[in-house]
Amino acid sequence: MDELLPKISAVLFREGEWWIAQCLEYDLATQTRRLEDLPGELHRLLTNQILASLEVGVEPFHGFSRAPRRFWEMYERAKSRVEPVEHLEQGRVEGPEVEARIAA
Repeated sequence: MDELLPKISAVLFREGEWWIAQCLEYDLATQTRRLEDLPGELHRLLTNQILASLEVGVEPFHGFSRAPRRFWEMYERAKSRVEPVEHLEQGRVEGPEVEARIAA
């Protein structure tokens, strides 16, 4: 299944007390209070999206638009990098490869 999944880029940034992970190729986002929890939460979001799509017979991420341009610009300016987000096993489904950059 891995060869069918796209590589996903994400920008991680702080907004108030929350750390946010915004995917770029697909306008999906999640948040946590602690930065160290964000990679696992991002993986959970993407894996659940894939599982839900497969359950109803739809290609994963079908119909999602790209994130707004401002998030792409944040990603390009980001210097710190976390790559790749480690895969967590969840029902033996491997998630997509994610390259995340922290925007300070």
